[in-house]
Amino acid sequence: MVLIFEVLLGIYSLLVLLFFLKWVRIDLNKSNAANSNLFITAIIPVRNEGENIEKLLWSFENQTLDKAKFEVIVVNDHSTDHTEALVLAFAQKSKLNLKLIHLENVDGSPKKRALTQAIAESKGNIIFTTDGDCKLSEGLLLKYVQIFGDSKVKFISGPVTFFREKVGFWALLWERVQTVEFASLLGSAAASLALGSPNMCSGANLAYRKKTFYELNGYEGNLNIASGDDEFLMHKFSAAYPTSLVYAKDAACIVQTRACETPKVFYKQRKRWASKWNQYNSILPTLLAVFIFLSNVGMLVLLYENAYLFVAVRVGIEILFLGSVLRFLRRKDAIVFIPLVQIIYPFYVMFFGLVSIFAPKAYDWKGRKLK
Repeated sequence: MVLIFEVLLGIYSLLVLLFFLKWVRIDLNKSNAANSNLFITAIIPVRNEGENIEKLLWSFENQTLDKAKFEVIVVNDHSTDHTEALVLAFAQKSKLNLKLIHLENVDGSPKKRALTQAIAESKGNIIFTTDGDCKLSEGLLLKYVQIFGDSKVKFISGPVTFFREKVGFWALLWERVQTVEFASLLGSAAASLALGSPNMCSGANLAYRKKTFYELNGYEGNLNIASGDDEFLMHKFSAAYPTSLVYAKDAACIVQTRACETPKVFYKQRKRWASKWNQYNSILPTLLAVFIFLSNVGMLVLLYENAYLFVAVRVGIEILFLGSVLRFLRRKDAIVFIPLVQIIYPFYVMFFGLVSIFAPKAYDWKGRKLK
């Protein structure tokens, strides 16, 4: 049994090393030649984002891309707070081409319905999506127009990290731990995409050609699943155009969002994410999830059996990889927390792996029961 887990951990370490080598070699096209025929529609589905929406709208206001080259559509998903009033007030004082619409159909997947409705009303030939609790880097939309200047590019997955928490020791610790954990997902997603086998992305920072979205019938085939507006769509693009996906590894493309404020909110979010891992048409994401689960079980077994060499190799390679990702994200302040996350991570993976199998598929999200 120990030998089996040593082999598993060895393969895992080699995979992380491959990801690291692929990550550092990602070279985004540096061309500054933007296609003058491109127009971006930025879509923001929101539900009760009154605490956050103004920060996001100001980040659109401050974009370096000419305001004549993009529009912003906020889709209000029956908010019960002051989100709508804030958006309307912002539109009055802003130079943005900003429009507020109301979600008509919430059946199945409210977010996918919101995006589909907004795309139908959009003027852009490029669709950019983000979330109501985010903030964009000032050069993001301009950089995306430049990337889409290459006609071969049909889909962009962009980097996401968390705002720095500055108030209170425990709040800081909780945010830094999440920053490291999310950096591991981001780095793995970027490397997998670069290897031609994309496995995850974030709807907080996505862009794609509207024409191709309709060509692939949008979210048809997974509207019965509430989550996955990002990854299911990415897999559709990848299956149809495997060489057309790009990871935007550029500091100008970083989106910041809020970390989960409490473990309870974190649990609900991760349960929502875990609810879709066995719904993909491809078996690869499922095999990868099972492999990561067994590798983390193996790490605990090897520690118990005092087989420290394989564990040390894994830890060293992960520190190398995560340190590189965090430096790119301008979050060097979180690097010191990598060892703490490595202690927690095997238990975390085992817990949510079991939750995805045995827990009820329904979950609470922003006052709704979804599945």
